[in-house]
Amino acid sequence: MSARMTARVLKGVVGALAVAALMVPGAAAKGPGGGGGHGGGGGGGGTGEVAPNSLSVPAVFVGGPNPYGLTCDGGYTEPTGDPWTGYTLPGYYYVQGVNIWQASCGEDAPGATVDAEWGDNLGGDARLKVGSPIRVEIGLFDQAVNGYTGWTVQKLEPAQLDRVSPYGTSAIATDTGYVSDPETPFGETRVWAANATLSIVNADSGVPVYDGPATAEINSTGRIVYGYNLRVPAAGDYTITFTFPKVNIDSTDLGAVGPTADTVSFTATVAPGGGKGGGKNH
Repeated sequence: MSARMTARVLKGVVGALAVAALMVPGAAAKGPGGGGGHGGGGGGGGTGEVAPNSLSVPAVFVGGPNPYGLTCDGGYTEPTGDPWTGYTLPGYYYVQGVNIWQASCGEDAPGATVDAEWGDNLGGDARLKVGSPIRVEIGLFDQAVNGYTGWTVQKLEPAQLDRVSPYGTSAIATDTGYVSDPETPFGETRVWAANATLSIVNADSGVPVYDGPATAEINSTGRIVYGYNLRVPAAGDYTITFTFPKVNIDSTDLGAVGPTADTVSFTATVAPGGGKGGGKNH
């Protein structure tokens, strides 16, 4: 998704001798590999929300409790365990899938006014073709200022594929060990909406590819993202429609429609073979 992470200043500068003296007992010289998945739902729709990664970006759950087993009382949880190092990005990091932490969140919100953004592969110049997986993603951003705490998560091996690289948040050296670097208020709050639905229809034939629940997961940067892994058997235009009950989408560039502006659509053009496809909001 489009990064909405604010620039941050590391808290504290420690010299080389101090760093050597402050090595955390048991911290690995080489960090663990493996990255978290991006997006949510699978080809075939997925059957429910999953949380393979720690929530790093604050979230509001609208219309019900959170489906990830989080503690959503506005508080947050610092990373557990020792940090890791040895990545292309220098320094120590608390790593997704290894260490555990949780950004602030709130649940059972009655409604929200949100901005929405399509995933980069739909909104950009991505190659959409028959027979290849097409990642369909959308994120919702709360317009309210919540004062929640979150963490910036970075891709630790920039040269690797997103799905392969580990991701982590900075561990800062102090005179007693390492601490994480939370930000309050964090510059972004994601929204999850109960009873969200997704429809994908061949615009030429009217035949649906998928019509059912829209699922979301916590991706490798710790954001809640709605997603679907799409494969289509034939070239053409496909209309992708998400509906989020109790959410008012304040994004005219996404073509929000409906009495409560809770629905957005996108037309993706899928090329045969290895051609390039595009898309447009409507």
